[in-house]
Amino acid sequence: MNYRSFINIRKWKLFLVVYCFLVSTASGQDFGGIQSLIARRLPELKGKVVLKGITGEFKTDSAIYYTKGAKLFIEANTLSAASFALNDYLKKYCNSSFSHTGDNVHIPEILPQTNKHIIVSAVYPVRYALNYCTYNYTMSFWGWKEWEKELDWMSLNGVNLMLAPIGNELIWQKTLKDFGFNNEEIKQYIPGPAFNAWWLMGNLEGWGGPVSDEMIAHWSELQKKLLPRMRELGIQPVMQGFWGMVPTSLKKHFPGATIIDQGKWAGGFERPSMLAPQDSLFAKMSTVYYKYMKQLYGSDVKYLGGDLFHEGGNTGGLDIKETGKLIQADMQKNFPGSVWVLQGWQDNPKPALLGGLDRSKTLVLDLMGDRADNWEKRNGYDHFPWIWCTITNFGGKPILEGKLLRVITEPKRASGTTAGSTFRGVGIIPEGIENNDIIYDWTLASAWQKHNIPVQENLANYIKARYGQNNSDIYEGWQYLLQSVYIDHSLPDAGGYESILCARPDTNMIASVSTWGSTQLPYDPELLLQAALDFSKAAGQFKNIATYRYDLVDIWRQVIAIKAREDYEGFMLAYKRKDKAAFQKYKNLFIGLLNLQDKWTGTNPAFMVGRWINSAKEMLPNPVDKRLSEWNARTQITYWGSNSPNTDLHEYAYKEWSGIIKDLYLLRWVKFFDYAEAKMDNKEAIFPDFFGIEKHWTEQRNEYSTIPEYDSFTLLPLVIKTVTASNKADDGKTPDFFKKED
Repeated sequence: MNYRSFINIRKWKLFLVVYCFLVSTASGQDFGGIQSLIARRLPELKGKVVLKGITGEFKTDSAIYYTKGAKLFIEANTLSAASFALNDYLKKYCNSSFSHTGDNVHIPEILPQTNKHIIVSAVYPVRYALNYCTYNYTMSFWGWKEWEKELDWMSLNGVNLMLAPIGNELIWQKTLKDFGFNNEEIKQYIPGPAFNAWWLMGNLEGWGGPVSDEMIAHWSELQKKLLPRMRELGIQPVMQGFWGMVPTSLKKHFPGATIIDQGKWAGGFERPSMLAPQDSLFAKMSTVYYKYMKQLYGSDVKYLGGDLFHEGGNTGGLDIKETGKLIQADMQKNFPGSVWVLQGWQDNPKPALLGGLDRSKTLVLDLMGDRADNWEKRNGYDHFPWIWCTITNFGGKPILEGKLLRVITEPKRASGTTAGSTFRGVGIIPEGIENNDIIYDWTLASAWQKHNIPVQENLANYIKARYGQNNSDIYEGWQYLLQSVYIDHSLPDAGGYESILCARPDTNMIASVSTWGSTQLPYDPELLLQAALDFSKAAGQFKNIATYRYDLVDIWRQVIAIKAREDYEGFMLAYKRKDKAAFQKYKNLFIGLLNLQDKWTGTNPAFMVGRWINSAKEMLPNPVDKRLSEWNARTQITYWGSNSPNTDLHEYAYKEWSGIIKDLYLLRWVKFFDYAEAKMDNKEAIFPDFFGIEKHWTEQRNEYSTIPEYDSFTLLPLVIKTVTASNKADDGKTPDFFKKED
């Protein structure tokens, strides 16, 4: 047998393993979950959609939909295909859509006719969703109301595999009690509600806590609602497996066990330790851990997540191949046939680790598919089953960004390469999910497209569904967005060009606001300005469309942020030259933009810090829980942690939102200006304690509104006038980001 034949046979066998797990939820063709979705989200369609099962005709998730009389008929072989077909009809025939930044749903009383049978078939068996980070940068304080909408969105967009680690805290609480830990020790291990993700990934322990028993119970009860709903909608959950992560304090209880310190992570955090699977204690702990997982959430677990040595760590001399083999064997003992889902991130999963694993029971997520070709460099992760993923919104920062062309072309390219012989599908892995909707829409839709759809056709369809109809001004605006914020570029970046308005001031020029942020603007800002201007021309016609209102604010928010760079460089150059007049000019312009941005973002609740903080306070009724949750919410979006002025995590999750702009960002810059002016006057001055200012803000309990004080359309002329004004210095040394043509 030649090598290519061997690869093809192995490819087909691995496909069957993954696919059979994913379609098992549709056995019996019970579409009750999809009908319930229709009743929840589309009451106009209640009683108008007929769902039927089909078998044997298609090899992948497939559906046929058509209208007949006053009803829409959907025939499908899986729940996922049925739901995706419903969404396809909504987009293409009703010009309607759901998104994380607003819904545009207008179903005519008389259903639009398809006039033919439409077939939708998945070309990839797996459509994956969510990053551990999403659970905190977006979902930290979500309740069932938010999660119910989220799961509906996932289903409508064809997702059939989703990370679901909520409620892991109670598993650990029960497990550690069985191993002699007292309540205080357990609470030192479990993190607060804004930092669970980095605990699950083995980066920190206890930060943001101690949490109450009520909070732990809240998470568990939430998971008990999520899991059955996911299965009703044809979405398999990825639960958190036991891979050896343990509290650092486990050594005190079991001093003779092989427990390896994992050292420090970013921010100076001490990582949880790792219990070697070669030690007999590993199997004892995992047995208890999985016992409680089954008791709490059921034994129907087909996918388990968990990553060794995520962003560092220490192998401690372990045989990595043997370590991986033992961990996977332990998973199989507790959940026979389960698949271990690993994150392809930096140098993980290590080649040696993969060397000990069973290919048919492993799935690798290539997190950086849209930003790098790691899957290609690593030869399809040594021909293990893998998923091409797009990662956006680092830190959940509100930045328009994404490599849109790669999103729709790279998965197809990957599937046709040797490295893609074990390619299984696509995934959306945003660190925050409440912006850049087009990235998720196009990524997940590509899983149902046999060939790449031309960008302009994709765009026209997207505009109709997002705003309800086509419009030449919006279309032109989006043309410029595709050439600017969504351009494919080769510059290294971590989530787009950040807003200088939100930076911690410094006497040196600030290249990036966060430690790992982009240091160069990868597009011509004039193109973004033109996008904003064109988009604004449609305001009169679309001012009552929620998705248009959101996008209008978001686009101009980014334009204002880039404009502020011009004034920032102006006053910094003046400071270096001790040019007081120029410094005053650009300082005042910069302060003006800070105030304008605070007002502008305050015209839409999605850009108001009150929404985030109030959701934290409303998560649980107990005053102690409310206080802890609010501190978590405020800390994550400012200095993050740990409690050190030198933390490299500060501003990683900054939010350019109304309220925090005025109360924190403006305050920091005013303190800096006072210091700089004193230095230019040769006066003694102490550099401001910005960490102290940030920490003080996190400890406040002042109220923030979620009701806009200003109207976007009333404020828009002032925004346009301010941004388009040229501030170029007389000496020509200050850049003019928005050049005026002669």
